[in-house]
Amino acid sequence: MKRNKFPKKTIYYKDPLKDDFAGTKIKQQKIDSNYNFVPKNFFYKIGTYILRGIAMPIIFIIERFYYGIKIKNRKALKGLKGVYLYGNHTGVYDAFTPNLLSFPHRTKIIANPDAVSIKGLRNIVKMLGVIPIPTTYGGMQKFLKDIEYCHNRGENIAIYPEAHIWPYYIGVRPFAETSFRYPIKDGAPVVAFFTAFEKPKGIGKLFRKAKITVYVSDPIYPDMTLNRKDAQEKLRNEVYSYMQNCADKYSTHEVIRYIQIGDEVCDEEELKIA
Repeated sequence: MKRNKFPKKTIYYKDPLKDDFAGTKIKQQKIDSNYNFVPKNFFYKIGTYILRGIAMPIIFIIERFYYGIKIKNRKALKGLKGVYLYGNHTGVYDAFTPNLLSFPHRTKIIANPDAVSIKGLRNIVKMLGVIPIPTTYGGMQKFLKDIEYCHNRGENIAIYPEAHIWPYYIGVRPFAETSFRYPIKDGAPVVAFFTAFEKPKGIGKLFRKAKITVYVSDPIYPDMTLNRKDAQEKLRNEVYSYMQNCADKYSTHEVIRYIQIGDEVCDEEELKIA
């Protein structure tokens, strides 16, 4: 695979599991057992339906015409409900992509608490499907119950197992099997998707950093003959393998190059964009 030799920027990082380069610097809201993960109030539900009806066309326009995102093999989700979606985490558009993949079915997106920590936007973000990960142990049981509630209603659940945003990263970062407990528990299918970056062509070269394509896998079913831990690991490996295959085949344009450096030569300033 041939990649561009001279990316526009370079980012130096220490830990591929913990470093985050979203650059939002949001004061994180506490998400505990008092947090209402999935409001069930009748009027809240009506508001959600109205907002979704307004937002979906806007989301489509933003993804398709502003970012120029194309989706390959979206038909893999046709007729499926209660699917768990796993994708790589490379930009703010990740908040929109699962909704387009699942449409017309609704999707909940498990996200960092930052997503619901912006005053004035918290309820809007929740109405569009975001469920924040608890920041306390006490909130976890309620969180898990609401995830199960959404799945039982036939909603799809989107998860970014890499956890942190690395803008325009062309590879796949390591991730654990922890987040794969949900489909194992429910015996539900998994669909992986990978956002790939290629060199923009035609008129896109004038205003886009990269040509963005989302590749969608066929459904992957958990092996329920295995014990929970082994089943999670197998499912994780299958999803990772699909993403890595897409990275090797399609993700060829480095807008930003990421370089890991040792602790002995790294300080906080060196973790900023060069």
